[in-house]
Amino acid sequence: MAKQLILYFSNTGHTQAVAQKIAAVTGAQLVALQAEQPYTAADLDWHDATSRTSLETNDSTSRPGIVVPDKRMIAQADTIFLGSPLWWGQVPHVINTLLETGLFRCKDVRQFCTSGSTPIAKSATALKTAYPAINWGPSHRFTTAITGQEVEAWLKAGNQ
Repeated sequence: MAKQLILYFSNTGHTQAVAQKIAAVTGAQLVALQAEQPYTAADLDWHDATSRTSLETNDSTSRPGIVVPDKRMIAQADTIFLGSPLWWGQVPHVINTLLETGLFRCKDVRQFCTSGSTPIAKSATALKTAYPAINWGPSHRFTTAITGQEVEAWLKAGNQ
């Protein structure tokens, strides 16, 4: 049986809630990705052009430090569900920090994100271009109103 892992980055709990619902359908192990320096409410204020998230997002070379998850769990996983919110149409740069560890090379990765309205297509294309050694499966944007049927449809899309 293929081993599945859900790695997710969540600050407000939205992405964590979606990750938990995906885990309920797939049985995959949940692992939260942590920034070395946690984000405060002020850091997340997207209305403030000088907030940490605004500055990081506007700097394509920004790679915030992370607490690297257990490398053995990643090595043993056949499929990794990688979740995060979208910030200005892209994944937070902590995701890039994780992907640049090289731990995901030749892994099957399915990106999911949380956003009230921003489509995932731009983000998915950027990740596929930046990290071509990863086997990217179908990506999906979820809201916190996610259903088991929505997860199952997403999973089936990758097996066709």
